[in-house]
Amino acid sequence: MAIIPQPGLFSWKDVENLGDLERLRLVIRVLPDEPLMQIGA
Repeated sequence: MAIIPQPGLFSWKDVENLGDLERLRLVIRVLPDEPLMQIGA
């Protein structure tokens, strides 16, 4: 069986070096919010 190495998309060190607010912004940016927005409509 062949093992194909895949490059990482980003370094965890980059995320660890961010402040709490910047990490929160990253999470909010990628969360799927469409279902939440439809509940209130």
